[in-house]
Amino acid sequence: MRVKDKVVLVEGVMRRLRAARAQVDFDSSVNMVRATGRFLRGKDHRGMSVGPGSRVLAALASAPPARVRRLMYRAMGLVQGLPPHRVPRVRREDLDYWVVRQYGPGPYPAVVVGAASGAALHLAAALGAPFLPQTTLVAVRDRDTDPDDPVSAMRALAPTAQLIAQNNADLSVYHMHDPVQDRPMLEAMAYMRLKRLRLGPAYERFLEERLADGGSIILLDCTRNWRSTGTGERTCFQFGCLGGLAEEEYFTSDDRVARYLEREGSPRRRWDPPEPDDKRPEAEWGLDPAIVPDLEKLAERRGFRLRRLAVAEPEDLSPFVADFYRWWHRRRGLPADRLVAESYVQADPYWMLRTASVPFWMRFNSDNDYEELERYLRTAPPYRSIYLNVFSQGPLVTRGRADLEVGGADQPVRHRQGRDHRRRHAGLPCRCRQLAALPARLPRASRPPPDAAAAHSRRHRRLLGPGRHGLPALLALILENCELRRRPGRVA
Repeated sequence: MRVKDKVVLVEGVMRRLRAARAQVDFDSSVNMVRATGRFLRGKDHRGMSVGPGSRVLAALASAPPARVRRLMYRAMGLVQGLPPHRVPRVRREDLDYWVVRQYGPGPYPAVVVGAASGAALHLAAALGAPFLPQTTLVAVRDRDTDPDDPVSAMRALAPTAQLIAQNNADLSVYHMHDPVQDRPMLEAMAYMRLKRLRLGPAYERFLEERLADGGSIILLDCTRNWRSTGTGERTCFQFGCLGGLAEEEYFTSDDRVARYLEREGSPRRRWDPPEPDDKRPEAEWGLDPAIVPDLEKLAERRGFRLRRLAVAEPEDLSPFVADFYRWWHRRRGLPADRLVAESYVQADPYWMLRTASVPFWMRFNSDNDYEELERYLRTAPPYRSIYLNVFSQGPLVTRGRADLEVGGADQPVRHRQGRDHRRRHAGLPCRCRQLAALPARLPRASRPPPDAAAAHSRRHRRLLGPGRHGLPALLALILENCELRRRPGRVA
């Protein structure tokens, strides 16, 4: 091997190591890339692709009491977070290199680029299309700031966000601070969500070399925005995020917030966030349109077709994808009467196809998410089985999380969606079961929900039941032959 080749090899290894160290295993975009890449290689996404799908390990992770599990989450935050001395080494090129390394040489009929969405993951899998995310989460260790003091957190971490932005001229840096969804992790780390403003050499080379001639670039454009405060050039602070709490409640701190803070043992009874100066693309789910001109130029230069899927919310594709998978299963001559409601990073296209299941992706497991599921079931043809796969954001019961009535580990879930679905289709027996233990209508101290890793491991054991099928041949580009069903204010 020539010296030059050795240098390139060593540089590639070091780049992978730097990128792996900066990645956060529970990030939505990272999991979407991992799940898509593994599916295209004929593998599943059990254990979020970082651990085994073991029932024993899942039980061990769920066994400790809430106080111990909270310490476990804090320790996990310390492990996932970058120590301050490593922050200057964060480079967009390393992150992009990690993404493109998850996929084979192609050629691919299509590539999905842009915002993250579990529903789009299933669409990408059906098309045999890799996913290139605009946003990636980098976590920084932070044990000094108070989750309920957003102004101090913004001031303390603004220099860190500015340093990352200065070292990466084509990134914007969002310091996202949510004391509800991310409370356990905020005790040990800060969330820095990096948005690519340009396509970049690695993504551009990937599209040029691995997208088939005349192939399609599918831009997933989520227009969701959020109030935020600028902290420097290409840096901002976002207080709160999409989840169980409405955006307005983060800034008004009503009585429910006061009760929540009291229950969590906080000395505060309200939040006093910094004054927002603009509405920007939401840190985790929104698309910054600054990347679009590069895609347009590349598509025009290389003869690719650029197609845009515009959604107002990240879960707006879920009804369409569910209907599409149902149609696809029937085209394969398989039953299409089993629905799996997934949430956050717990989406796995491999087993949806192996078990002829219909995926319905929910962003989290809040009231809003269950209302979306309820609206879908209200108009959908009947299902015989409905499975719920619920993500837990930590050892705490999140504000706004939907109430569920559950029995034992293998008992039916007496959930309002399944109950109402049975009533609407009285002639069809319908069961609604859990794939992982779900938070019950019980006090936090008596029954804490399982952690995400345990739930993700346990779900595969329940999903791998009888009736497995071979993976189908990947579809040709369905957007050529199948018109997207337009729903008011949803898919464009």
